[in-house]
Amino acid sequence: MTPSPYVSRINQIDAAQLDAEIYKVLRNQTREIARHGGPGGIDKWQAEVDVVLKFLIWRFSLQRGSSTFGQRLLNLRYVNISRRKAVLYLILSVVPQYLRDRLANENLSERGAIGRALRSLVDWTTSAINLLELVNLLFFLHRGVQPRVIEFLLGLSSQSITTHRPRIIGYSYMTRELLWHGLMELFTIGIPMINFHYLKHALRRLLRRADPSSGLFPVMNAATKCAYCSEDPILPSHAGCEHLFCYYCLQAHFTAMRMFQCPACDAELCVENMRRYTVASAPRSDDEESDDSFEKVDDG
Repeated sequence: MTPSPYVSRINQIDAAQLDAEIYKVLRNQTREIARHGGPGGIDKWQAEVDVVLKFLIWRFSLQRGSSTFGQRLLNLRYVNISRRKAVLYLILSVVPQYLRDRLANENLSERGAIGRALRSLVDWTTSAINLLELVNLLFFLHRGVQPRVIEFLLGLSSQSITTHRPRIIGYSYMTRELLWHGLMELFTIGIPMINFHYLKHALRRLLRRADPSSGLFPVMNAATKCAYCSEDPILPSHAGCEHLFCYYCLQAHFTAMRMFQCPACDAELCVENMRRYTVASAPRSDDEESDDSFEKVDDG
């Protein structure tokens, strides 16, 4: 097949994106390997490790051929690449980023005016590179060639290895993704609107027979547990039966519904009957009342 001079913009952008993703995968794998050698061992040498990774990628791609790994995956290549341009490609893609990363890790404030001037130079250079990338992107969208600044500076242009064929898009994959995201949005919006407290107590009402015990006052002792969470009651509260609840357990139920059944005795509890349990409000037993009357008789 004769090579086609036309290369779509999306293929060129995808090739650049694939090159970046391949570098990120190798970088993450390197960090995972270094993680077993001790925490923070690779951080101070990260800039040098990045240089080595970029050199290896360049060594097995542009130095041995006329395309990067991302271009090979999309059947692209550089038309006018040469050994000199390949070396300049490596220098321009490695040296600026290395200087930026190395100076970012250095404490330039200790070097006085020279350090501040160097920091200012690095910031201005970074801003200039970002502005140049933005301008080059606008030119690429207009002309359809050289999506990367390095390609523009070296005069490199891409060419398709095979004849031009329409780009095949997997609509089944896109349909599955849209369906999945739609379901996630539905669940995210719908689940918080479901009153699980009401459903749980409605199911309990169907499966269990109510044993009303309203009117009884709870009595708290060392063995008393919350009727809902089975833990020691925190700010003990009650609402019309002989069982105690944590304040937040009871309040959470009444926030969801104004009436529900006690999980222990199935008594109907109403929000109007919710009270904080105090020792002073607890009814005293017959023995305590008889002791009080005996003390009153003695005083008389």
